Amino acid sequence: MPVKTSLFFPKVRTDIFRGRKAALALILLVLVALVGTSGLACLSNSQTSGDVTREEVSVTIPEGASLQEIARDLEEKRIIGSALIFRLYVRYKEMDKNIMKGDYVFLTNSSYQEALEVLMQGPIVVTYKIPIPEGYTVAQVADKVQNSSPISRREFLEVAIPQRHGYPFLEGVSSLEGFLFPKTYEITEETSAEQLVDMMLAQFATETEGLDWRKAEAEGFSTYDIVKIASLIEREAHVPEERRLISAVIHNRLKQGMTLGIDATLTYWLDKWGEPLTVSDLQTDTPYNTRLYPGLPPTPIANPGLESIKAALNPADVDYLYFVVTDEERRTHTFTRTYEEHVKILNQKRKEK
Repeated sequence: MPVKTSLFFPKVRTDIFRGRKAALALILLVLVALVGTSGLACLSNSQTSGDVTREEVSVTIPEGASLQEIARDLEEKRIIGSALIFRLYVRYKEMDKNIMKGDYVFLTNSSYQEALEVLMQGPIVVTYKIPIPEGYTVAQVADKVQNSSPISRREFLEVAIPQRHGYPFLEGVSSLEGFLFPKTYEITEETSAEQLVDMMLAQFATETEGLDWRKAEAEGFSTYDIVKIASLIEREAHVPEERRLISAVIHNRLKQGMTLGIDATLTYWLDKWGEPLTVSDLQTDTPYNTRLYPGLPPTPIANPGLESIKAALNPADVDYLYFVVTDEERRTHTFTRTYEEHVKILNQKRKEK
């Protein structure tokens, strides 16, 4: 006698269809037969029809969403024709365990293969680029982070402290000033403030690991001292060729026990960037007033770039002790060896005004 079978569950030879995947393939074939030859096209990678309007649709798949819920959402938004066929198709492809939560963009009237490929590519990752210029202070970096990403200024500053990061070059330092390496950083919505700070410190470590610190160490300079000097160079040098000359002035003055007389240190303390210092400002009693106190300031005054760090390690072989801006447009300096020469340049500048 012939064996009776239902439409959806026909009897099939076990040597042709084996296991779950074979059963899914059979059900898919039956469903395609029911919907006609157009159903077969819907499974392929081709579009359904050249004259069908296709629009972008955003879909968010929440944490823990089932394949059934995902398929139903895609069907309701006219991305696919049948939630049932899509579910069977995904299971047949053995991709039902690989769907990640997140945001996706589909096209309406997609084939099942097209919709599955969007899911397999993973969710759209929103990224943020944070450009950190050379010479920014930690506070300015925090402002830039807040303006360029979801991380707030407060969140950034709360973790921008040496104690939270275990890099050897931070041992004994009181601030991360000088160590947040200037570069354009790219983060995602998942990146925390602490991870971003660590990225900047890791970049400092990477950029400086190949530098030769032996000469500086032989002269009694610590890594922190060199970063301080580099920060002064970064704030004072406006053209690359002057970096090593300014470095030489700083090194020469330190060797002779002179005050540095670099007003950028006081500007940093007073947070008066972009404003001229007043006579009253110049009398401020703080270790950051390098007109009053000899030696380096207590901390760096900015986050220097690699070229300024190199200049701090390798000052020019000159005996200059003074420099003053003589080209206001290019912000370039004239360098002199004696105080008399320096005063002569200053008097000449006053006459030109």
